[in-house]
Amino acid sequence: MTDKRAEVEPTVLDWFSSLLRLRPIPIPELGTRPEALPPAPVEKATAPTEDLRVRVQIAQVRVPAALLLAFVAQIGLASHNRVGLFVGFYLGAALLVGWAVWAGDFGARVSSPTRRKSAVAAYDRNFLLAGVGLAVLAYLTSGDNTFRLTSLVFWIGSILITGRGFWLGELPGSKIPARVRRFLAKPQLRLRLDGWSLLVLAVFGVAAYFRFSRLAEVPLAMWSDHAEKYLDIIDIINGQTSIFFVRNAGREPMQFYATVAAIKWFGASFSFLTLKFITALAGLFTLPYMYRFGKEVGGRWTGLAAMALLGIAFWPNVISRVGLRFSFFPLLLAPALYYMVRGFKNRRQNDFVLTGIFVGLGVYGYTAARITPMVIGLALTLYLVHRVSRGHRIQSLSWIGIAALLAVVVAVPFLRVAYDLQDDVWFRTLTRVSDAERPLAGAPLELFMTNMWSALRMFAWDFGQIWILSLPGRPALDWVIGALFHFGLVLTAIRYLRSRDWVDLFLILSIPILLLPTALSLAFPGENPHPSRAGGAIIPVFAIAGIALASIWRWSQTNFDVQWRKRIGVGLVGGMFLVSAVTNYDMVIREYGALQRQSTWNTGQAAEVVESFTTSIGAFEDVFMIAYPHWMDSRLVALLAGQPGADIVLWPDQIDSLTEVNTPQLFMLHPEDANNLDRLRAKFPGGFTNRHVAEVDGRDFITYLVPGTDS
Repeated sequence: MTDKRAEVEPTVLDWFSSLLRLRPIPIPELGTRPEALPPAPVEKATAPTEDLRVRVQIAQVRVPAALLLAFVAQIGLASHNRVGLFVGFYLGAALLVGWAVWAGDFGARVSSPTRRKSAVAAYDRNFLLAGVGLAVLAYLTSGDNTFRLTSLVFWIGSILITGRGFWLGELPGSKIPARVRRFLAKPQLRLRLDGWSLLVLAVFGVAAYFRFSRLAEVPLAMWSDHAEKYLDIIDIINGQTSIFFVRNAGREPMQFYATVAAIKWFGASFSFLTLKFITALAGLFTLPYMYRFGKEVGGRWTGLAAMALLGIAFWPNVISRVGLRFSFFPLLLAPALYYMVRGFKNRRQNDFVLTGIFVGLGVYGYTAARITPMVIGLALTLYLVHRVSRGHRIQSLSWIGIAALLAVVVAVPFLRVAYDLQDDVWFRTLTRVSDAERPLAGAPLELFMTNMWSALRMFAWDFGQIWILSLPGRPALDWVIGALFHFGLVLTAIRYLRSRDWVDLFLILSIPILLLPTALSLAFPGENPHPSRAGGAIIPVFAIAGIALASIWRWSQTNFDVQWRKRIGVGLVGGMFLVSAVTNYDMVIREYGALQRQSTWNTGQAAEVVESFTTSIGAFEDVFMIAYPHWMDSRLVALLAGQPGADIVLWPDQIDSLTEVNTPQLFMLHPEDANNLDRLRAKFPGGFTNRHVAEVDGRDFITYLVPGTDS
């Protein structure tokens, strides 16, 4: 019996044409086909029709063809040649993805909103009043930009008590004492790991390897930002417990206190490696919440895929291993977004308590985290305008109000500093978004739109010129993850058109919001795109890439016979992961490592010369580095020579005031600073000149050794 409806079934071209007419043809649910009429009774099984065999074959090639086009497009765009051709390849891939979704190639969607009965926001009035009161006391005692014992007690107490005032049910960890008692009464350890848990742990282990592999060597040398960080750490060690560190245009404190804790409590060395280890650890600890967030928006395979890709990718790896505070933004954003999405889906008030806590903690991590409330506002708006919120929109506003209050309570010390030291706290932001430091090069709106376009295309085109965090001229994502991200964008957009799930739209729209910290660099457009300021976008970007990779796995399990499913799925998904892992490892260790060695000064070699002098014939106070534009940071040389906090700089106008002393003196000069070298020779005619040859061309330096009158 022939299905008459099949004769008028719309084609994929009809579907895309309907989109252009703004009257889209309804898309069937994933994993479904157009309903067929009941088959006519037959007495025996018949062979599949030719039409069915063709349909199955097409389902098996649509996704690989889309992937192939996307891979070619991404490789081509990264070369910056024949742009129109490769954009066309991406458009072709998008059409194939749309066709595959429309035809149900990816199977049924795993994640769907969990519907629970909504309840009015509840709170304990006594706890709430006590918590707010303690927050006020914390604000009042946080003056002079200083953490004090009293302010810490008030602050931590306000967080715990305010959170308790809104927490419903058992408190986290309330069963731990009983478990400890049972363990002490009958000591036994039960560890149960199924196959899935082992797979997750294996992926986490691979990510850990990528974060810490050759960390001592890549990057090899520090730059001036690190000298500023060490001065802040020294301040803490010396008892100056600042809330916000005003040095070097202002810095948030979380990284510095974590580093001091590692030095004091765990015996870590006062070194560049310790700085890098702390930030790499922050990058690693982002992964569990990346898994949980991905699982919330697309199922456990999406969570695993997102964590795996985040673990190996160049962008998050580099911002985690440079020893600066950049990795603390995604570290705190991931749990904030996870608890918020879970709270809206499950309508659980406790999740919004946790959301607020992580949003508040973000202001102590990195400047770009100040955009997080806008991301939460976007999520709330999208949730409210979708049908899923019908009947409990007031409760939703109450939950966000709870999160906002907790965020404010957690941010109280920072808010006090932001009021007392407005110029310091907002200096870097204002000098980027306005003409506070230099005039804007054009109309603000035009500059912003140009910047936003540059930021949006960084995933496929150009990651910018910030050489300390990127490979200039290269995309932010390698060709495999880049293709998966754009594949996932199309898939997520079509998924939204089909199901109207607000989370899908949030994933897409949150990216430009999280790119605002880099796109708003109106006064310094050359700083855009900036890998660290755009770091928050890592979370939705890799969630979307994870959706793509997980969907490809589901495609392999939906469209092939049982004996071929695992082979094709493991071969395709595993192959893409392996190729991407090798590519990204090479980008970080070889390419980025070489770029850093070529671009940073050989302060370590200079420090070795200083140490050789101080351990043989001289003293550290007789070592001087003659200042020269765009040269070594004298503070780093002193630090690496074992004198943290010291500065051996000598300004050229101070040379004439020098006098010959009894002990030897060592002067270090830029190789092109012939004028000051001649002045030293005239001042101390008995000295010895030596040129120290560096491994990298253009990094040589000169020393002038004055023996001293007793020599």
